[in-house]
Order: sequence, then C-alpha cells, then structure tokens
Amino acid sequence: MSLTGRLLSLLALVAVGVGLVSVVLRQTFGFSLTYTFVTLVGALAIVQGLRYVSRRRQSEYAETETGDPEQRFRVPTPGDEFDRQVSSALGWSLRNVSEQRDVRSRLHRTAVDVLVIHEHCSPDEAEAHIRAGTWTDDVIAAGFLSEEVPTPPLRTRLRLLFRRESRFLVQVRHTVDAIVSLREVGR
Repeated sequence: MSLTGRLLSLLALVAVGVGLVSVVLRQTFGFSLTYTFVTLVGALAIVQGLRYVSRRRQSEYAETETGDPEQRFRVPTPGDEFDRQVSSALGWSLRNVSEQRDVRSRLHRTAVDVLVIHEHCSPDEAEAHIRAGTWTDDVIAAGFLSEEVPTPPLRTRLRLLFRRESRFLVQVRHTVDAIVSLREVGR
C-alpha cells in the first residue's frame, strides 16, 4: 500500500473513532456539527470509496469456467409425425402426390374409427357415411374423404382458390376439425 493510501486509511480510522467516541460520550470535542464539518466528513468518505474502487479496477478479475449446459431431451408430442407427413405432402411432385394419398388414407381410417367408436356404427356403416359425405356438415371435409360427394358450392371453391395456404392444407385442416368435432360430440 502506498504512503498516501496509508495516510488516508489512518485519517479515516481516526475520523471514525472520533465519531464513535463523540456518540458514546455525547460530546463533539470542540467541533460544532455545522454544514462544513459534515461536508468534510462526506468528502473524506467519497475519497476513501474512490480509492477502494480504483484498487478493485486494477486487480485481476477471477472467473469460473462453466461447462456446457445439459441438452434437453426432446420427447415427441402426439401428432408430430402426422404434421411432418402433411408438410412433406405439400407441393406438386410425384412423391408429394403419394404423400397426399397417404395423408388422405390416414384421415379416412381415423374418421372411420371415430364413427365406429363415438357414433356406435359398424365399420361398413361408417364407410358408407364417409362415401356419401353424411358424416359431417363440413362440405370441404366431406369432399376430401369421398369422391362421390358433389363439389362444394362456387363460393366455397372461390374462397379456397384465393387463400394463402394450399388447397390440400385447407382440406386437411377442415377434415381434422370435423373429426375432432365428431369425437367431442360423441363423448
């Protein structure tokens, strides 16, 4: 520690000591607690604080090296595989047409299962409802799963034409919503 630092430390200790003694004895030792005295004590405290800050800035900063955080294990959520299948079915290639057929087939099987379980009909009756389009009120969903259902009204077809999403994706969403509503009504 330098001579100046030692002198300031000694002066600070004397000031603190005198302050403590004056509080205990209730005497000010000839000093009046005026604005000037309080200001000098405050200035001394600021100088001492700046000295400690300066010393801290010049010292080495110690840090701990931490390891990499643990990677979370991603658990697949129900429907992830179907979402990937729908995503890969978008577009116009032979592979995508095959994927679209697979998605349609999967939704058809799901609709049959839901009709059998929640509407208490046989698999053949469920197939007949899907072929006729009577399994749902949604004309888009009914037309997606059956080729025998008449085409939707012109207004619906125009709305499908001017959407940002592909027609296939809109049909899948309508069909999934219709299947979910069947399941919820049948509970």
